Amino acid sequence: MDSPDILTFSTPKVETPSVEAMPSPTLELAYVYYVLNRPDSQQKGREMPWLGLLYEQHPELVERVRTFWPEAERDYAGFDLFWLVADLGYARDPSPQRLLDDLARLPGRFVKHLEAQRRKVLAECTGDEARQKKETKKFQGPLDRFNRLKQGKEIRRYTQMLGDLWAVLEPLWLGEGLEEARRASELFQAKYQHSGDVLEALPPHHFVQFEAAVEEIRASQKKGSLVVVPLYFALGGGFNFDMADAHYIGYGIQSERFYEELSAQVEASAAHMKALADPTRLMLLTLIARYESFAMTVSDLAKQLGVSQPTASGHLKQLKEAGLVSFEKHGNKTLHKVNSAALEATLEGLRKLLLHPK
Repeated sequence: MDSPDILTFSTPKVETPSVEAMPSPTLELAYVYYVLNRPDSQQKGREMPWLGLLYEQHPELVERVRTFWPEAERDYAGFDLFWLVADLGYARDPSPQRLLDDLARLPGRFVKHLEAQRRKVLAECTGDEARQKKETKKFQGPLDRFNRLKQGKEIRRYTQMLGDLWAVLEPLWLGEGLEEARRASELFQAKYQHSGDVLEALPPHHFVQFEAAVEEIRASQKKGSLVVVPLYFALGGGFNFDMADAHYIGYGIQSERFYEELSAQVEASAAHMKALADPTRLMLLTLIARYESFAMTVSDLAKQLGVSQPTASGHLKQLKEAGLVSFEKHGNKTLHKVNSAALEATLEGLRKLLLHPK
């Protein structure tokens, strides 16, 4: 018997837009190729074990990759392989082997494909000179490079270089990369099915969460043309591009761990910089460093600074806690010395954080 206190109703079922997540060794290879072509490639070897391995054990291969294209084109050349892999249907392959087997025949086909895409895009932005200029520039580099690759000798060199690169990477990929990428794909899918929002399922500390990318990603999610690729060979980086068949997002599997480590480095640097941020403490440290050959006491330092002895002692204590100053007892006097190694480490840590990761 129905109770008048029970309200029953039904609603139409809402389908979660289709979003695919998968490992992609071919896009992994494209990512490695892109990183090797970056100007800061060697510095990043300190953060990426596989990159350090390449520089240490295969310097001749690194040199071949980095000198294949002229220096002025090097930073942009890395994008070409992403484009080819995604647009010509190699992204879902279980291995880059089909791509390597086909490469000799691909430059001419890819040039025609790019020219058709360029005509379509330029027609869509008729009347918008700024966008036309931007799109023309985007297509011109890849067209020029793949026209050069139509020469038999050049495409053979290119194919051999990529094949040799994958031969170094493949044991790492098969040893743990593939399994980690599979687990990350499953984790992403579970989060996405729960939330229905691709951005909530992606790592929160990744550049795809920046406003510039969010609107485009949401539009692709609604169309159901989004492919997410957890990257074993990436850290905090990855890729975010819209191709002919789908919108591809690649993110480093270790991106959250990388962010936590970065945060720890920032906290350590901030603690030291806080000790240096006060003008009195910085002057105190400067005096100790400049007059290192003199046995300066707290009383000497206080007099030089024009502060009381307790004030000078308090500042010295903070410098000591930060590891920037050490004390030595000589009878009833305490002498002070700058910890040069700690100061160098502080400055080097700040340089690494702010100057090399571009």
